Amino acid sequence: MKTKLIRTPAGTPLPSAELRELAEAARQGRLLVFPTDTVYGLGTTGLIKASSRDIYRVKRRDSMKPLPILIHSIEEACRWVQWTPAAEALARSFWPGALTLVLPPTPDGRVLTSAEQPSLAVRVPDHAALRDLIRESGVPWASTSANLSGMPALTDGGRAAREFEGLVDYIWDGGASLGRESSVVDASGPVRILREGAISRERIEQASAGL
Repeated sequence: MKTKLIRTPAGTPLPSAELRELAEAARQGRLLVFPTDTVYGLGTTGLIKASSRDIYRVKRRDSMKPLPILIHSIEEACRWVQWTPAAEALARSFWPGALTLVLPPTPDGRVLTSAEQPSLAVRVPDHAALRDLIRESGVPWASTSANLSGMPALTDGGRAAREFEGLVDYIWDGGASLGRESSVVDASGPVRILREGAISRERIEQASAGL
């Protein structure tokens, strides 16, 4: 596979031509490596099952592990997952940011899941250029950290480019990322912290107190 590399300084938006090109690539289900506010990601549209299978193949990820979905806003989240008071409180506190919410899918959202994966994990990243790209693409992104399963997540665009050259269609080298993965919370009922990451347990519990 021939990989196209796009470089931008950290924290800057994509030029308009590259924004349109990457957005169209995501719509078509082509694989991208890209910066986020946590670690580098590997993903593409979640609406094409064959493309999701490509993510599993490239990452060598267990296909029983669901792929989180990246979206650009709370309003977009409500299209794909059943919104709850806990989700509202947590999203208002931490989105955009390093919090992944696990919720039941809406009827539209079921296309992003499977019989073996009845819930959906969604996140709005605190990376303005990435949110612009997701918005421009018009699709939710199935994603995972850009590393081979069992290896440390990548935080440097240059290293991501070296490791994924020839394995994906596009690599967006946007500089360094912060390097800590998101916290994961089941917000479908009483709040359950499934993984403590960049947002501490204490902060999550404070934001959800009284629900």
